[in-house]
Amino acid sequence: MMSMLTMLTLAQAADGPTPPTFWMPTGASAHASNVDSMMWWINLIMWAFLALNTVLTVYFVWKYRHKVGTKFRTDGPDHNGPLELAWTVGPLLICIVLFIFGFQGYLDVRTPPKESYDINVTAYKWGWQFKYPNGAQSDDLVIPAGKPVRLVMRASDVLHSCYIPAFRVKQDLVPGRYTYLWFQSDFPTGMDQPTDGHHLFCTEYCGTGHSNMNRRVYVLPQEQFDAWTTKQANWLDEIPEEELYWKAGPKLYARCVQCHSLDGTKGIGPSWKGIWARVSGGEGSNGAFAGGSTYSGLIGAGKQYATAEDYIRASIYNPGEHLVQGYGNVMPTFKGQINDKGIDALIGMMKKLDEFDPKTGAWLKTPPAAAPTASAK
Repeated sequence: MMSMLTMLTLAQAADGPTPPTFWMPTGASAHASNVDSMMWWINLIMWAFLALNTVLTVYFVWKYRHKVGTKFRTDGPDHNGPLELAWTVGPLLICIVLFIFGFQGYLDVRTPPKESYDINVTAYKWGWQFKYPNGAQSDDLVIPAGKPVRLVMRASDVLHSCYIPAFRVKQDLVPGRYTYLWFQSDFPTGMDQPTDGHHLFCTEYCGTGHSNMNRRVYVLPQEQFDAWTTKQANWLDEIPEEELYWKAGPKLYARCVQCHSLDGTKGIGPSWKGIWARVSGGEGSNGAFAGGSTYSGLIGAGKQYATAEDYIRASIYNPGEHLVQGYGNVMPTFKGQINDKGIDALIGMMKKLDEFDPKTGAWLKTPPAAAPTASAK
C-alpha cells in the first residue's frame, strides 16, 4: 500500500506540481512527492491509532463502569503476554518501516547530484544575495527548470534559515560555516507577474527586519534562464553613465531600504534624507560619530577621505569603520556585491534624492525621449 500511494503522488508530479492540500502547499520539486507520502502515512497511522484508542477507551469506560449495589472486584487479570507483545512489537515494526523510508528520503535530500548547478547564497540582516556562476546577482532566486540546483549557503552576521515550502526543503545558514541545500523543479513558473514563482522564507528569527527576508523563487526554461543570467550579469554595463542614478539607483537601493529610509524616518541605520548635505559640508556636516569625530572632521582635503564620494564608497565596503552616533554595527559589507559603477549609481541617487519618491524610492521624473536614429531622420 505504501508503494501504491507513492506511485500515485509521483504520477501527479509527472503531470505537474502536486496540488495544495489542507496540510501542505503546492509541491513543485523532485522531493515533494516523497515528503508528502511520508507525511500522509504518518498522519494516517496516527489517526488510526487515535480512533482505535478513543473507541476502546469509550467502550471500556461504559462496559466496566461501576454500578450501584455491586462490589469492587479485585480478582481481574494483571498480565497478558500476547497482548503486551502485540502492543510493543506492533508499534516497533511500524516505527522501523517508517525509519527505513524516512532515512532513504533523508539521504536523497542531503545528497546533491554531481552535475548540480551551483548558486552561492549569502544571508544577511535583512536580505538574501544569490550569486550565479557567470557573476550575475539577484535578490530573488532564479533557477533553471529540469536541472538539479545546489545552494552553497552562508550567513554574514547571525543565524538564518532558508525555507522553500513548495520544494519541501529547509536548511539553516550559520555564520562561519557553509551549508548545502539542493532541489530540482521541472515546472517553469515565469517571472513577469507578482504571483509568479514560489515563496522563500527565512524561518529563523534574525531581528526586527526578519519579515523583510521574504523572497520569490522563479523557475525558468533553460534557454530563458541562460538569457536571464547573461543579462543580469551585465545589466549595469548596459546603462549609460548619465542614466545610472535613476535607472540603477532605485534597483540597488532595494537592498538598502530595510535599514535606510529616504524620508527621515529613523531605522536600523541612518536615513538617507539630507545625506549629501551632511557629507559634502552642508547642513548636518557636524553630525557626530560614535568615536567623537564628525563628517566635516573626516571628509575634505588632507583628511581621511578626500571627497564625499570616497566616504560613501568606504561606508558601503567597510560600514563598521565609522558608526554614526546612535546606531550599531549591523550593516554587512557589500564589497564584491556592488562594483564601482553600482557605487556611482547610489552616489548619484543620494545627490538627487528630491527626484525620488521618499516612500518607495521610485524615480518621479519622466525619462527623456530617446534620440532619433539615423533611419528615422
